[in-house]
Amino acid sequence: MKKTFIFIANILLAISLLSCGKKIDSSVWLNNFEDAKKAARAENKRIFVFFSDDEGDGKSAKLKENLFNKEEFIKNYTEKYVLVNLDFSSSRADSYADDFARNARLLESYDADEIPFFFVLSKEGYFISQLVFEDYYDLDSARITFDEAEEEIKDFEDKLAKTKIGSVEERLNAIDELFNATDVSQITHLKDLSEQVLKLDKKNEYGFYIKHAISLAYTNAQEFILDGNEEKGSEVFEKLSHDKNFNNDDKQMALYTAGYMLIQVGSTNYEKILGYFRQAYEIDPESESGQGIKTAMDFVQMQIDGEGDDLAENLTTESEELNSEELNYE
Repeated sequence: MKKTFIFIANILLAISLLSCGKKIDSSVWLNNFEDAKKAARAENKRIFVFFSDDEGDGKSAKLKENLFNKEEFIKNYTEKYVLVNLDFSSSRADSYADDFARNARLLESYDADEIPFFFVLSKEGYFISQLVFEDYYDLDSARITFDEAEEEIKDFEDKLAKTKIGSVEERLNAIDELFNATDVSQITHLKDLSEQVLKLDKKNEYGFYIKHAISLAYTNAQEFILDGNEEKGSEVFEKLSHDKNFNNDDKQMALYTAGYMLIQVGSTNYEKILGYFRQAYEIDPESESGQGIKTAMDFVQMQIDGEGDDLAENLTTESEELNSEELNYE
């Protein structure tokens, strides 16, 4: 009996060790973003992300030599940060094709418009602050850069902490405050907070539901688009038009956005685009948006008939007022 007990105990121990996985060493630079997030959560640290191109940007390699690969930098900054470097050097493209593709998507999702690119994230992956480093920087220069960002980082962390405590209304207000303090280009990374809002304010009693339902729709649509599935992305807004908390104006603009999004990504599925616009128009032809939607329908029909020019340009030029009413969460 005793042997059986020990045998079972050993099996359970082995299973528990397997389920925990190998501990991630965050005392060095990591090259995998998901590992960085896991380490940050486990150790309650921020994440410092460095997108580089050691072979091509003329700056990253020098920065690593002068600063980032120095033992003193790594030792000092791994106390508060998990350091992750995602490199886009061309020599890695074939050997690490899957990683390269994942990192490229990550680069786009964080709206990084250049390489090298440096920013600080919360342990959840929320964007906090972009930093700037020059290739001649040393440890003293880096310390100044991090110190200057500290107030912004601390303010974000204080706002984030408030989203986890208090009454339902206090948490909703805290989430919305954090949402408003985040750059629009980085809103998609607050997806889980918007999901919380929909649960906490499911009947829009506090007035936060609509805004966060729209934000979540944009986030989900972007994920489909990044995966190359533009039509699935547009369908997110079609589904949004059935939300019981939306009024007719909101539903019209959800359907209009579904069609307009397809135009923006270069889709030639004009029948589907026209279908979305027609559904939007039929909700209320006499609404403030009704005539603009009718104009959009006419342009799409011209395209179908082979009489139209650049559809996106026509809609932007002729329907500027309507386009400005496209669903937004600001």
